[in-house]
Amino acid sequence: MVGNPNVGKTSLLNALTGGNFSVGNFPGVTVEKKEGVATINGKKFIFVDLPGIYSFETESLDEKVTRDYLIKEKPDMVLNIVNALNLERNLYLTLQLTEFEIPMIVVLNMIDEAEKEGISIDAKKLSKILGTPVVKTSAVREQGIDELKREILKGGRIPKSFSGSLEEIVRMAENIAKEVVKVEKVDRVIEEVLDEVFMDTHLGIPIFLSIMWMMFVFTYSVAEPFTELLGSLFDFLATYIASFDGWLFSMLGDGVVAGVGSVLSFIPNIAFLFLFLSLLELSGYMPRAVFLVDGFMSRFGLNGRSVISLIMGFGCNVPAILATRSIEDGKVRIATTLVNPFMSCSARLPIYVLFAGMFFPENGSVVIMSLYLIGVVIALISALILRKTLLEGESEFIMELPPYMLPNPKELWLMTWVRTKHFIEKAGTVILGMSIVVWYITNYPGGSIETSYAAMLGKALQPVFSPMGWSWELVLALITGFAAKEVVVATISVLNVDVASVMTPHQAFAYMLFTLLYMPCVATIAAIRAEIGTRWAVFAVSFSFLVAYVISLIATGVGLWF
Repeated sequence: MVGNPNVGKTSLLNALTGGNFSVGNFPGVTVEKKEGVATINGKKFIFVDLPGIYSFETESLDEKVTRDYLIKEKPDMVLNIVNALNLERNLYLTLQLTEFEIPMIVVLNMIDEAEKEGISIDAKKLSKILGTPVVKTSAVREQGIDELKREILKGGRIPKSFSGSLEEIVRMAENIAKEVVKVEKVDRVIEEVLDEVFMDTHLGIPIFLSIMWMMFVFTYSVAEPFTELLGSLFDFLATYIASFDGWLFSMLGDGVVAGVGSVLSFIPNIAFLFLFLSLLELSGYMPRAVFLVDGFMSRFGLNGRSVISLIMGFGCNVPAILATRSIEDGKVRIATTLVNPFMSCSARLPIYVLFAGMFFPENGSVVIMSLYLIGVVIALISALILRKTLLEGESEFIMELPPYMLPNPKELWLMTWVRTKHFIEKAGTVILGMSIVVWYITNYPGGSIETSYAAMLGKALQPVFSPMGWSWELVLALITGFAAKEVVVATISVLNVDVASVMTPHQAFAYMLFTLLYMPCVATIAAIRAEIGTRWAVFAVSFSFLVAYVISLIATGVGLWF
């Protein structure tokens, strides 16, 4: 499966396989690989979704992976997924694919959206020109899938060759599009009005910030009753299990249930955050927000592709860092990767909700949004410094705005669920393991917590953080949070720390700032190392810790002054 970014390849993979696909990485690189299995008329097919690319002209990692796969793996067939809304631009890649001489089927996806825009495509004529079957589909609505399956069974056809220079390919694509595409003028008053408002020079940014504000209020306030209910349930279970005699029940109650449960109780917050972000992406608003802030971002040496990666960082820094591979400018790519961990991922949200609810009950959403904004500001300032010193250079960016769409409920649910499931899986693996580790070091070598391994480690490191006035328990939570940021909450829960009695509101805010900015989690560091090398991964850890320490120290000083 080969095509431009955002042409609906994943939706098509879902439609063909019924969601029966796995996600991993290509050998040796951290480029995402989706591989699905489907049985069509008793015959088994394996579908490999290759990275979205625009052409084979640049040297981006995505293009190298795609080219290498087509040459070395020699697939039986290529499904070239094309966005029917912009056939001409998509044909650049289609014509280049003909040079591989692999049987091919061209899939005109999003045909329903194209028809709404008054775009009609003569599929038979296009098939005759290219020498391959051409099938119209709407993967989201599962239209044309049966016809596509019939063509897959036939095995596709080796296309005619359209080799030539980039200028020649562009010219050929333009001529083919003129022959097969007809555009009728459609009344687009609503879309035009929306763009007049959302893309306005003066109104656009305030509207974007207002939408972000609504997202945080929605995530914090609407989810609160569900979070409290889950929290009470896990507290009851932990206490009940730990009431039985024996180390096993203590580990299960005070360790596993208390630690993992304290994180899982924030599932409503995480799910609502992902629901909101998915809604913005599927509706077509997110690309407009990216375009809107591109001019502003360029002042910091970044570009629009950087914005996409940074916004993805609100969900998880790991896929956000992997998304930087589409950035062609090497220096911009490195800068974007290094500052991405300053974007507040969903793993930090449980920490914010816990401390904001305890110390700022009436202004929780304001405090949480301020942390997200501070993360963005620190990321931009850091990018500017890097681009003016270690990574000096120029950058430019071009992007296409998709049409506004009413999100399909199934796609909205699937996107939200996949992201939330990733959070739950972390709770069942990394956080589970760390909760048991924290339970062990707090209960051994025996006696009270004060004489445990945990106390020894926390007290040994506590002097480093003495200017902020944090207790050794809170310092230990920061150390264990290196595995995954959610573990900070799990550790506090396992240690049974009464946070309100050991710190003041300004210390709590400084602590939240530190968890926002300090060392990326292990998975993020691994992604940085794989994408841009060990040297930069070490730099990211050192630089982020230094920034976190300085900012939290300043926050503590300002809080004391007030």
